[in-house]
Amino acid sequence: MRWLDDVADGDTRVRAAIAEAADFLPDAEVAAVLRHLPGRRLTALFSGPRARGNHRRLAALAAAGVGDIVPGSLGHHPAGHVGAITYRPGVVLEQLDDESFVIACGRAGEALRRLHTCGAELDREWTLLDELDQLSRRSTAATQPLVVAVSALAATLPPTPLLPAHRDCHPRQLIVTDGRVAWIDLDDCAYAPPLLDVGNMAAHLRREALVGRRSPDVAATARHAFVDAYGVRDDDREALLTWEVLSLTRLAGLAETRHGSLSERDRLVDEARRLLRQPSNRHSEQTLTYTGAQ
Repeated sequence: MRWLDDVADGDTRVRAAIAEAADFLPDAEVAAVLRHLPGRRLTALFSGPRARGNHRRLAALAAAGVGDIVPGSLGHHPAGHVGAITYRPGVVLEQLDDESFVIACGRAGEALRRLHTCGAELDREWTLLDELDQLSRRSTAATQPLVVAVSALAATLPPTPLLPAHRDCHPRQLIVTDGRVAWIDLDDCAYAPPLLDVGNMAAHLRREALVGRRSPDVAATARHAFVDAYGVRDDDREALLTWEVLSLTRLAGLAETRHGSLSERDRLVDEARRLLRQPSNRHSEQTLTYTGAQ
């Protein structure tokens, strides 16, 4: 990967991310820096053969008939720069009042089911093993016991077909317009286990109460509305809890490393441990041996 010589000069955290990105974008070349948040993020315009991937995937989703619930691609530059996407007016889901929030979460479940079952032909996969590997690499001392626990639990999950998935579902990834919802930010879209998306969104809805953004009752009602509207089968409910614990563990690590909030980290860790203790989790006694207090 070729970066401009002065990109993120002196910003060690972003430089570390750049070095990691070079592993999977070896042929890319940065053309311009669009935004730099020191210690957090750097957005750049780049060229390279993989830059057209997002265009290909959005085009495949449009061809599969779900263009009304995902962004549309306006193409890509001949040099390979990431192209522009359509703008969708509306309100971000998390900004709605409680009643509208719950209703929209139900519609989000329906929209996610449509995405998963659209039959789009995508060009990359993301498996459970990929997810666990990423979780381990991003763990902290406080979350590592949970990583071990959920990894052991995930190893018992039955195989599942990979479907077209969003891979970054949360309340800020949904736009609501006149009561209808649409998913945005499909950068991570790939064939993936469908419960990865469902569990990630469900975990974020639990988080709404943990961070004080919604009351526990509203957050729980929104989660049920989403899960029920998606149509999670009764025999998948236990597996869904595993995916939620996985997502909560990841969120706990990010609360510490990205946001510097140890209190939020601890609330997320406590919620993940509580789910591991639920009677429906047949491996609860085994996994809890790995989750000592940090």
